[in-house]
Amino acid sequence: MKKNSMNMNYFTATVLCSGPFMGAFISQAIAEDTESFQLEEITVTARKREESLQDAPVSVTAFSVSGLEKRGITNIGNIAAYTPNVDINNGKGASGSTTAAVFIRGVGQNDFIFPTDPGVGTYVDGVYIARSVGGMMDLADVERVEILRGPQGTLYGKNTIGGAINVITSRPDGEWGGKIKVTGGQRDHIDLEALLKFPLVEEVLSGKVAVASKNQNGYVRRLSDGLDFGDTNVDSVRAGLNWTGSENVSVYISFDASRIRQNGVPGNLIDTFDSPGSLYSLYNAVGAPMFAALNGLPAGSIFDDRYVTGDPSLSNATGPSKDEVDTWGISSHIDWAINENISLKSITAYREMDAIIVTDIDFSPFPIIHTDEEQHQKQFSQEIQLGGTAMDGKLTWLLGGYYFNEKATDDNKTLLASGLFQTFEAMPGAFVPLVPGVVCPAAPPAPCVGGAGNPLNSIFDLDVTPYTTLDTNNWAAFLHMTYDMTEKLAVTLGGRYSYEKKEYFIDSFFPASGKISTPPTTDVQSWSKFTPKVGLDYHVNEDVLMYASFSKGFKSGGWNPRPLAPGEFAPYDQENLTAYEIGLKSRLFDNRMTVNLASFYSQYKNLQLTSNGVNPDTGGLLLTVDNAGDVDIWGFEAEVVARPMQGLDINFGLGYMDNKYTDLAASTGYSIDNKLPNAAKWTLNAGVQYGFDLGGEMGALTIRGDINYRSRTFNDPQNASSIIQDGYALLNGRITWDSTDENWQVAFFVLNITDKLYFTSAEDVPAFGLRNAIYGRPREWGVSVSRSF
Repeated sequence: MKKNSMNMNYFTATVLCSGPFMGAFISQAIAEDTESFQLEEITVTARKREESLQDAPVSVTAFSVSGLEKRGITNIGNIAAYTPNVDINNGKGASGSTTAAVFIRGVGQNDFIFPTDPGVGTYVDGVYIARSVGGMMDLADVERVEILRGPQGTLYGKNTIGGAINVITSRPDGEWGGKIKVTGGQRDHIDLEALLKFPLVEEVLSGKVAVASKNQNGYVRRLSDGLDFGDTNVDSVRAGLNWTGSENVSVYISFDASRIRQNGVPGNLIDTFDSPGSLYSLYNAVGAPMFAALNGLPAGSIFDDRYVTGDPSLSNATGPSKDEVDTWGISSHIDWAINENISLKSITAYREMDAIIVTDIDFSPFPIIHTDEEQHQKQFSQEIQLGGTAMDGKLTWLLGGYYFNEKATDDNKTLLASGLFQTFEAMPGAFVPLVPGVVCPAAPPAPCVGGAGNPLNSIFDLDVTPYTTLDTNNWAAFLHMTYDMTEKLAVTLGGRYSYEKKEYFIDSFFPASGKISTPPTTDVQSWSKFTPKVGLDYHVNEDVLMYASFSKGFKSGGWNPRPLAPGEFAPYDQENLTAYEIGLKSRLFDNRMTVNLASFYSQYKNLQLTSNGVNPDTGGLLLTVDNAGDVDIWGFEAEVVARPMQGLDINFGLGYMDNKYTDLAASTGYSIDNKLPNAAKWTLNAGVQYGFDLGGEMGALTIRGDINYRSRTFNDPQNASSIIQDGYALLNGRITWDSTDENWQVAFFVLNITDKLYFTSAEDVPAFGLRNAIYGRPREWGVSVSRSF
């Protein structure tokens, strides 16, 4: 750790000290060539109106379509490597390979099961995507991606307590055009992408169709049958119709669908350990000697470290495993310019998601823990925005209303030490002692297990099957205003009032024995919240903007989703976050360099924490979610983009973040000195790109290298030392050839050049007696060929 810290400090100091020299280099280049080869101007809609990234007084990182392509960013998960203080992974093993667990400034989502909600909102063309399953979305046919840091409670509303991700897709523009792209590489990697834009009625109606099919074998192989994990099998389509037949009104209708068929997360068992009352000790003490043969193992085999392969590419997992996710949605966007000063926008959307996620979480031949999740979700949303300017353009205002409804079902089967109960029931008598020194068989109440109808057998029926439904309604009204007090100074005032009502039904039981975990129960909870925003921004000159802001956000409440005994089903409250931020944005050297800085302090209240242990009343496993802590989080981000000379582009991003619990419930079993998971203290990315003409009609060549670094990261709230991911750096490279007319492109790329071994998430579960990890992608190379027309 000390070595990583020294490397980090050295790298940071080097970059910061090189700033004046970079500036001098750029100044000299400007003096030599006054013609502008300026940086690309990126337009963002972070404040629900179009403006330059450099003029938006918020902390946002934005990637244009060219920025995505030159970095090789193909899905949401890739973005974290290039964005300070952001972490995106698949969550834990049961979450599946399609889930996007997004954390911004330490705030996110630790569980994917209903009714747990994300802490970072994801929006596609202004439409909120309520569930994280399927959230590791492909970015084909995307025009821009924006990552907003900090609570977005005024303009975006619930579940943006950590921030928001805006994905903006391309629209048809009335012209013929398109692109075909083919990518191939290691492990039978074959991607096909096609986009066609076309006019239907000149200057009135145009359309587009984009399709993609992405396939690649996995990088973790199951020893029992050769099944590979970490594979990709995604098919998607996106279509749109754009009506512009009126000077004042435009209507855009969009449809999208995706089909994912993958084998599961690239996880592995990394350790086993005995813990009192754990499934490990239970299974080995009672079940393993007689149960081994049923799993094709030598008689007397026990669950222990012999099933840790020691090779991240090999796994001892068994049983069914699959990730099947189908999504589709349709939306309409109506824009009406009422007059020169007032406009109206309507966004109406309907979406569905169906998922089946089956995972062997112990990654061993034994049935210690296996999950089978079937989720169905439907959502409808309607947003109305009325905005404009007043007072000779000094006042910019936006008034809006929002409605959201979600209906979801979750059929969950959590199989713990599966088969023990059935084995004991089939025995001819009570032959198995529960405690040492007892001679069996013996009749009840002697602590002997076995024999049909023995009430003690039910202790070992741990296969719980909760069936739940969720019905959510959310209403909100918001107002956001910016007033130019002077030519340089502006004040922003905003507020949103949200009311949310959730109805949750649960019926949870143990089917083998008929035990009741939670009888059929319906509970209704409601919450209301006002989330304000106050900001000041000052233009020092046309190129330098300084700003300060105060804002609040909230994350929805819910219920403990995995009760294993009566009395464990209970609601938990919403999370709240108050953030203070100051920042600076600047264009330097005739817009050949931008420097953006932001510093923040957040007060995170009612943190929803997941904990596991032993129920003191039943002696059984206990899995709970409760509002158990308050945390203060602070840090900064720095992002620099420069073009010191023609053809040479340099980008640099640095994030620092720290946190401290100010309150923590003793019932969690965690220490108040612990740190938040998925909140690395340092994140860093740097890229250098140089492009040059080959002469004549030979086109141009661009060479690019990227490095991203993430310091030591805790993977669970208890900060278990066994699953800490030490700091690591990943290096990527890309060489691209473009034809003279820029219609043909060929790119060769290598990801994780040094083949660094790391994991993106991990679990240390004393209740199960095991530790597992999901590994990141190893070194891989590929070639892509595209043709634009």
